[in-house]
Amino acid sequence: MKLSDLEGVMGGPSEFLEQPVSHDLILELLNHAVWAPNDGLREPWRFIFADNRYGDIMQGLQEPAPAYLLVLVKEEADQYKREEDFAAVCCLIQNFRLLAHEQSLGVRCTLHDWMYDSSRTEMFGVLSNERIAAVLELGYGANQWKGNTELPETQLHFELL
Repeated sequence: MKLSDLEGVMGGPSEFLEQPVSHDLILELLNHAVWAPNDGLREPWRFIFADNRYGDIMQGLQEPAPAYLLVLVKEEADQYKREEDFAAVCCLIQNFRLLAHEQSLGVRCTLHDWMYDSSRTEMFGVLSNERIAAVLELGYGANQWKGNTELPETQLHFELL
C-alpha cells in the first residue's frame, strides 16, 4: 500500500464496534510511533490509556469508544522548545495513526474544551507541567473504509521564492 492510498481514510470510523482494544497493541504501536524526536532529541510526551473496563470514565467528555489514549506534551518554559516539542508530538500522533491503520484499528483524533481545564485534566493524572495535545478515540470500525479513489483533486497553492 502507498501512503497516497490513504487519502480520506485517516479521519477514523464514525462508529466503533464494542470490541476491546489490547493494551499490548497500543504499547507496540507507541514503541514504533515515538520515532519522531525533535532536534534536541527530547521525547516530550507521555501517554495515558483509558478503556471502559471500569465504566465509561470519558462519558460526557468524548464520543463513545472502546478505548482512549491521552497524548500529553511537556510544557517547557522556553517557547521555542515548547513549539518544537508540540510539533514532535503531532508527528508522533500521525505515526501512531498510520501504524494503527495497518492493524485495522480506527483512530479519531479529538480536541475538546475540557482538555484546557486543569481541574478536569488532573483527574486523569495530567501534571501541572503538561497539557493534553490530543485525545485519541480508539476502536475497530463498524464499517472499515478502504479509501475513495474518486476524491476531488486538491489544488495546492504555494509560491517559489
